Amino acid sequence: MRISTFTRYAYAMTVGLSVATGLCLWLASESLDDEREAARRQVEFKQLGFQLAQASDYLTNEVRRYSVSGAKIHHENYWQEVKEYRTRDHVVDRLRTLNAPQAELDLIEKAKRESDALIKLEGEAMAAVEKGDLERARSFVFGADYDRNKAAIGESIGLFQSMMAKRALREVAAAESRAALLYAVAEIMVALTAATFLAILYFGFARRVIEPIRRMRTVVRGLAEQDYSVAVPDLDRSDEIGEMAKSVQVFKENGIERKRLGAERAAEREARENRAQQMEALTRSFEAKVGSLVQALSASATQMRTTAESMTATAEQTNTRSVAVADASEEATANVQTVATAADELSASVSEIGRQVEQSAEIAGRAVEDAKHTDATVQALADSAQKIGEVVVLIQDIASQTNLLALNATIEAARAGEAGKGFAVVASEVKSLANQTAKATEEIGTQVAQIQDATKLAVDAIRNIGATIGEISQIAATIASAVEEQGAATQEIARNVQEAARGTEDVSNNISGVKEAAAESGSAASQVLSSAGELAQHANQLTGHVNEFLSAVKAA
Repeated sequence: MRISTFTRYAYAMTVGLSVATGLCLWLASESLDDEREAARRQVEFKQLGFQLAQASDYLTNEVRRYSVSGAKIHHENYWQEVKEYRTRDHVVDRLRTLNAPQAELDLIEKAKRESDALIKLEGEAMAAVEKGDLERARSFVFGADYDRNKAAIGESIGLFQSMMAKRALREVAAAESRAALLYAVAEIMVALTAATFLAILYFGFARRVIEPIRRMRTVVRGLAEQDYSVAVPDLDRSDEIGEMAKSVQVFKENGIERKRLGAERAAEREARENRAQQMEALTRSFEAKVGSLVQALSASATQMRTTAESMTATAEQTNTRSVAVADASEEATANVQTVATAADELSASVSEIGRQVEQSAEIAGRAVEDAKHTDATVQALADSAQKIGEVVVLIQDIASQTNLLALNATIEAARAGEAGKGFAVVASEVKSLANQTAKATEEIGTQVAQIQDATKLAVDAIRNIGATIGEISQIAATIASAVEEQGAATQEIARNVQEAARGTEDVSNNISGVKEAAAESGSAASQVLSSAGELAQHANQLTGHVNEFLSAVKAA
């Protein structure tokens, strides 16, 4: 049974008992009024009987005094009572008004008839007094007939008074008994109402409300301290306590889920930080390796350019010394010209290598910029994680406020005012806090979405780095091709120099200088070949390092 339903039943029962108690008290009060009315009627009945007897005695006394003294005052008093005061008639009318029993009224009527006979004797006595015959008058009012009629009237009035007194006593006794009974019933109803109210307080509120709320307070306090091992009681109840327990169970489950999500976010954050550190280390290593290779390529190109200049100078010296031998020098000149042309091609190849190396450096710079963008993206992820932390703080504040609401619910339960209206208010506040918790969870979802967007940006940046590295690979391939062309040009130079040597065999005396120059040209060509080989080796190393970097990036 729900607490509100139980409260309504208890309220209705208490009101019913209170109304019944009030009704009993009202009836008891009415019985007291009836008792007082019965006592008053008893007194009035006695007074009426006394007045009736007194009126009869008054008439007897007045007529006898008149018969003895003949004083007119007694005559006037007599007829004034009979005609003006009419006490007997007033008593009868009052008895009828008071609903006197017919038996009592019959006695009064009997006394009235007997009084009428007595009045006849009294009239004759007063007539005798008026005639001056006082003796005759006294014989009427002091005779045996008069005394007999007077005794009959007194007997009727005595019976009336006795019957009336007994009836009045019965009415008073009945009123007293009824009042006592109603007061006893009222006392029983008051005791029953008090016992019922105490039973409702103990069984209805102390055991069904206060004790469960105390248990719930312990659970909420444990949840506020992030102790999610506590068991929520009274989940099987279908009343307001059960609803409150289900709400607390939702708080517990949300807390457990929040704790799990926090652990997952911490693990994800640590993994992102590790990936960021690994990416930064790989980027720096890539930058250092590519920089050293570019420097090596630049040095090789410079050395090749110097060698080409030396070969050009040697060719000019050979041309000067071949003037003395015109016949052989034509062929030698042609061969030397071929050597010069090959040297020019070698110079052009070296220039191309330099340009490609510069382009490689530029691409490496772009790779560094992409790495910086990656760092910025990771920083955005950190900022989003910070916002998630703020939302977690908000949820913790809501949990703290829930604890305060639980305390308020305990205070409301202790007051037990308006039969549990405070519990409805607390339940409403708990529901409001549940809504705030849902909003906070929605905010967490928004922040997680931002983290996902930032992660997508990081992936795009890494893809840009991969594309940049691909361009570096293509440039390395171009450098390798240029080196191959340089090797071919160098071979052509060597072949032409050999032909020039054969052309000058006939003129060994004058062409000795030419031989020396050819030897120097061969040495220079060998050095160019060596430099070209080193350049190709560096290009291969560059390709290998780029492949390593790409593999590491994919693994990260």
